[in-house]
Amino acid sequence: MNKQKIAELRAGLETGFINSGYNSSLAYQPQFLSNNHKEGKKVLSSIEDELMACDKFQISVAFITMGGITPLLQTLKELEKNGIPPSLR
Repeated sequence: MNKQKIAELRAGLETGFINSGYNSSLAYQPQFLSNNHKEGKKVLSSIEDELMACDKFQISVAFITMGGITPLLQTLKELEKNGIPPSLR
C-alpha cells in the first residue's frame, strides 16, 4: 500500500474513532453495517459491492457456516474469473 493510501486510511480512522470533525474522505471512514429491511439494506449487499470494486481482498472470519458463505460464492467465482484472487497470509 502506498504512502498516500495509508495517510487517507489514517485520516478516515481519525474521523471515525477519535475526532468526528477531522476532515477525511468518506471512502476511508468506517461505517456501521446492519440489515435494514425497511430501507432495503443488507450487510451481504455491502460486502458484495466492496468485493466487486476491489483489485484484491482479504477475508478473515472466526466462524462461518455454509449458509453464511453460500450467498457469496457467485461473487467469489466472478472475482476469480476476473483475475482478482484473495491475498493469502
